[in-house]
Amino acid sequence: MKSTFIHAVVALDDSDASDLIVDGLPHFKQFGTKKITLVTVVPVPFTGERTEFKTDGYTERLNEYKTTLEKEGFTVDVDLRSGSYFYPPSEILESAKENDADFVIIGSRGHSKVQEMLLGSTATEVLHRSRLPVFLINIDMQTSEDDPKKRKLVMNRSIKDSLKHVMHATDFSETADRALDVVRSLDSDGQIDKITFIHVQGHHAIALKDPVSREALTDQNMKELEEMRNSLSDKTRDDSEIIITFGTPGKEIVQAIRDNNVTLAVMGSQGKGFVHEFFLGGVSSQVTRFSKVPVLLVPAERDDE
Repeated sequence: MKSTFIHAVVALDDSDASDLIVDGLPHFKQFGTKKITLVTVVPVPFTGERTEFKTDGYTERLNEYKTTLEKEGFTVDVDLRSGSYFYPPSEILESAKENDADFVIIGSRGHSKVQEMLLGSTATEVLHRSRLPVFLINIDMQTSEDDPKKRKLVMNRSIKDSLKHVMHATDFSETADRALDVVRSLDSDGQIDKITFIHVQGHHAIALKDPVSREALTDQNMKELEEMRNSLSDKTRDDSEIIITFGTPGKEIVQAIRDNNVTLAVMGSQGKGFVHEFFLGGVSSQVTRFSKVPVLLVPAERDDE
């Protein structure tokens, strides 16, 4: 896994969400991003008839985005992928691979303003399959107070504020350690203002009837979290916080994000093997569904890395 964020592949779908994403891209300079590849996938249904499908509108919009971002100092490429029944998640990840990207940026919503966030969406599949870190921008739907039928997409938290308060959620797994390496990398560059570590002791801990056993578990968890804190830079070490809580991990992490004014959550995305099953029932799935701030998900190490 690459630990830098120099080159981002950005998934766009010619919707209002794409405008929001592109508006936020200049703020990725704080991550060290210098190059951006804008990818749009246009599946073309096979009708059995000889018809011409025009993609000029998509190309024009991508080039408009490119011009805007080049004025911000980025090197920008566009990658329009169109063909019979092209599957957007697969094509987005193939673009990332072919263009040797460091990470993927995608919004939680796109064309469907009424679809439940991430349920069956392109974002879900990208999160399932990606071998690269995925920066998920939370895009929500806002209803007009004057006219309930009018809806618009909004970004819950500006990318500009992402590194003001980073929360790293850990279960002390190898994948969580990979996510910690990403946090350390950003911290060593001096970009993060504050870091909070959180570990949720699940129902296995709550079920411990022996108070001594529970206390020993908490002490061990605290020791591991303090070691993580001690590995931070001088800039953030003293102001970092540690949270150990009990309950359902996803729910507790989302609540901690709200209560502590966190601006970015960084965590492992899934376990090794049986990726789909683990993700669908996993902590990362709950956090990406309900967090109002961006989530940076770091994948498990694969055997071929």
